[in-house]
Amino acid sequence: MSDSALDAYWRFFETFNTRDAYTFSTAMSYPHVRVSWARDPVILADHEAHALSVGWDAFIRSGWDHTVGADPDVIGLSDEKAHIAGGWTRFTASDEPILTNKVCYIATYVEGRWGIQSRFGTDPGNEGVELTESESVAVLDRVGGFLRSLANDDGSIDRFTSDEFFVIGIGTVQRIKRGDNLGLRGMHAPKLRVIQSGPSSITVNALEDGHASLIYVVRQASEWRIKAGSWL
Repeated sequence: MSDSALDAYWRFFETFNTRDAYTFSTAMSYPHVRVSWARDPVILADHEAHALSVGWDAFIRSGWDHTVGADPDVIGLSDEKAHIAGGWTRFTASDEPILTNKVCYIATYVEGRWGIQSRFGTDPGNEGVELTESESVAVLDRVGGFLRSLANDDGSIDRFTSDEFFVIGIGTVQRIKRGDNLGLRGMHAPKLRVIQSGPSSITVNALEDGHASLIYVVRQASEWRIKAGSWL
């Protein structure tokens, strides 16, 4: 493959800065979904649907001129999927920073090319904000319990997930409601690591026996719920 997952990551920002919706949409894999702590995700089926969903007016009103991607870290990679920890900073025309955010990107190799299929976003403007140790431990316990429940097929995963749980595949996005059968690979004793965190969301990497998953957890009211995941 001459193209790579990291090429897709940088292409995402290059095309965004064109301010052309159809050009920007060429950077994605489909179906595409941006998963956020702040709003319900919308699955965009194809290039046309994505192009119709984006605009730059609000960015321009804020003083935005261009966005620069953060140096990426590939935290998981297979032949057809990559988990990339990165993010962005928005700048004015005079290169004054406006806003910074941490984001994990899921790139997939679909129909002969790499594109960004999903984004797990942290809280914008909270660069450097970390959760307390007790909160981090509580979230990691929840992720570990979720993965063990999947491995044991004990039917108790609903207590870990949001009302809707999104599974990012390769050229697929599944929206799974509580009570549905996930059919996902679990882990008995995963090694867990917080990749990115903010006051409202945490992205966790899980490893066991050469398998990896990226789990996105959001704060809902007084508890943490798992909202999305990607498996390698």
